[in-house]
Amino acid sequence: MTQTPQVLETASPPNRGKGLSLLALGAIGVVFGDIGTSPLYAFQAAFGEALFQNTEGLKRSTEMSHVMGTLSLFLWAIIIVICLKYVIFMMRADNDGEGGVLAMFSLLLARRDPKDPGKWFSRFAGRGGLVLLAIIGAALLYGDGVITPAISVLAAAEGINHATDGQVPRWVPTISAVVILVLLFAMQRFGTGRIGVLFGPVMLIWFLVIGALGLGGIIGNPEVLKAINPMWAIDLFISHPWLAFVLLGAVVLCVTGCEALSLDMGHFGRSAIRIAWFAVVCPALLLNYFGQAAVIMESHHPPANPFYALVPEIFLIPMIVLSILAAVIASQAIIAGAYSITRQAIRLMLLPPTNVRHTSKSHEGQIYIPSINLAMFIVCVLLVLGFQTSDNLSAAYGLAVTGVMVTSTIMLSLVARKVWGWSWFVIAPLLLGFFVIDLAFLGANLLKVPSGGWIPLAIALVVVVLMTTWLRGIRLMDKTKSESDTPLDDFMKEVVEQEVVRVPGCGVFLTATANTTPQSLVKLYRHIPALPEEVIIVNFQLVGRPRVPKADRVNVVELENGFWYMTCPIGYMQEPYLPRLLREASQKGLSVKPEKVTYYTRRDLPSRVRGHYMTNWRKSLFFLMLRNARSATDQLSLPSDQVIEVGVRLNY
Repeated sequence: MTQTPQVLETASPPNRGKGLSLLALGAIGVVFGDIGTSPLYAFQAAFGEALFQNTEGLKRSTEMSHVMGTLSLFLWAIIIVICLKYVIFMMRADNDGEGGVLAMFSLLLARRDPKDPGKWFSRFAGRGGLVLLAIIGAALLYGDGVITPAISVLAAAEGINHATDGQVPRWVPTISAVVILVLLFAMQRFGTGRIGVLFGPVMLIWFLVIGALGLGGIIGNPEVLKAINPMWAIDLFISHPWLAFVLLGAVVLCVTGCEALSLDMGHFGRSAIRIAWFAVVCPALLLNYFGQAAVIMESHHPPANPFYALVPEIFLIPMIVLSILAAVIASQAIIAGAYSITRQAIRLMLLPPTNVRHTSKSHEGQIYIPSINLAMFIVCVLLVLGFQTSDNLSAAYGLAVTGVMVTSTIMLSLVARKVWGWSWFVIAPLLLGFFVIDLAFLGANLLKVPSGGWIPLAIALVVVVLMTTWLRGIRLMDKTKSESDTPLDDFMKEVVEQEVVRVPGCGVFLTATANTTPQSLVKLYRHIPALPEEVIIVNFQLVGRPRVPKADRVNVVELENGFWYMTCPIGYMQEPYLPRLLREASQKGLSVKPEKVTYYTRRDLPSRVRGHYMTNWRKSLFFLMLRNARSATDQLSLPSDQVIEVGVRLNY
C-alpha cells in the first residue's frame, strides 16, 4: 500500500507535492484501468449489432442526430455520474480513508443505536435491511469483476482483425485472449509489487495516446464538438425515445469502473485520484470518444471497430500491443479489487475465512486469494469462449454496474443523513437526480438479460446466497454458543474453590464474546481437571473502521490466580497476527514468550439435526462452507506445532 493522505498532510510542502504527484501517477495505473479501456468497446457497442439484434424495430444508424445524440449521452454520463456523483460526492463517504459499498456499510453500522430501536434507521439496520443492501452491492461487484477482464482483453485482441483486414480466422483473437488471461491469472500469485511500478507510466502513455488520436479525429471533423450541447441528447429522447433508451445500455459502458474510484481511495487518497481524473483521464477519454464519433460520421456505415479506425495504419501494430497492455492492467486492477472486497467481506462476517496470502512485506494491501483467482479465471475463460467477440460480450456487461450504482446511491443518501447530518430537504433533490439516472441505466440494461445480461445477475445471486447463508449460520452458531457461555468470573471462582491443579506453562485461549470463558478452556477443564499456570484469554473485537493504530491494538488486564485478559481491536482491512500481538503485550505488563506458549483453539462441529432455523439445503451448504473455512491457526498465523484444537459440537 502506498502513502496515505495522513502521511502527505504531515510532510513538508516540497515532499507533499512530490508525493502527491507519485500517488496521482499510481492512481492512473490502478484506479482508472477499467474505465480507461472503455473506449476499446463502449462506442463500438453503441453502433454494433449486439445492441439492436434483440430489440424489435430498431436498426443501426449513422445519421447525424443518432451519432451526435449518442456522443452527447456519453459526455454527460461521464460528467454527471463520474465527475459529480463519484469524484465529488462518493469520495467524501469514506471510512478512515477507505471507500466503497462495504466501507459505507461499516460506517453506517457504527451509527446504529441498538438502545433506541424506535428510530427508523435503527429499525432498518436492525432488521437486516442495511446488511442486505451491502450484500447485494458487494455481490454485484463480483458480477461486474469477472466480465471486465474478459471484455477488456478480448476487445484489445480484436485489433488483430483490424490489422489484417479480417484475413485471420475469427478464432485467432479469441484464442489470443484466452492465452493472455491464462498468463494474467497465473501471474497473480507473485503479487503486483514488482510490476506495479510500471502500471502508472504505461497507463499515462495510454491516456496521452488515445487523447491524441481523438484530437486527430476531431480536427478532421470539428462539427462533433457541438455535442457538448445537451440538447442533442434531449432531442434524441424526444424524436426517438425508444432508441435513446436502448442506447443507454451502451452508454453505461463508458462509466464502468466508477466504483474503483472509491474502492481504491485507501491506496492513493482522495486528492491524488481527483487530480489524476480531472488532469489526465477525463480529458483523454472525452477526446477519444469525440474522435470516434467523428470517424463514424465520416463513414456511411459504422466501422468494425471505431477505436482502431482512429489509428493510422503505420501505428496500428504498436497500438494493438499498447491496448493489450492497458487491458491487462485494467484486468489486474479489477482482480486486485476482488481480493480486497473478499477480505473486507471476511472481516465483516459475510464470507467464510479463506487463504489470504500477502505478496509484499511493505504493502499490506497487496494480497492474493487463490480461491477467488481460480474462480474468476474459469468464468473469464468461459465468457471469452462463449461470446467470442467484445460486441457480443458487451450485451452481458453493464447490468451489474448499474446495480452497484443504484445501491451506492442509496448508501450515499444514508451516509449523508446519518454521518454528515444533512437534511432530507438537501439530500432529496440532490441525490434524486442521481437515482433517476441510475434507474434509467438499470432499466436499459435489463433489455440485455436474454442476450447475456443474466450472467452477472446469476453470479451475483450465487454470491448473495453464499453470503446470506454464511451470515445466518454464523449468527445461529453465536446464539448456540451464548446459550452455553460461562461467565469468566464464575469460572475463575470455581477454579479457586475446586483447587484445580496448575501445571507449568502458558496457555492462550480465544473467545469471541467479552467477559465469557472460552469453550476450549471449559472443555479442557472438564476433561482434564488441570490448567496451565498462566492462562491468557484473547478477545478479538471487530471495529467499524479499516485499521486500528498499532498503539491501540492490544489492551491487557491482569486478573487473579494467573489469569490474564487481552483485548485486541482489529479493523476489517487488517490481518490478525497473534504471536506479534503477544510480543506487543509484553510492553504492557504481560511477560510471555510467544514461542513458549500453547494455543488452544476450538473447532466447531455442527450436528446434522433437523431444526426450524435453516432449511436443509442451506444447512448443508453452510456445513460445506464451514468445513472448508480457514482454521483459526491459519487466520491468526499460529505456529502449528504449538496448537491444540478442541472440538466443540453444536446442535441447532
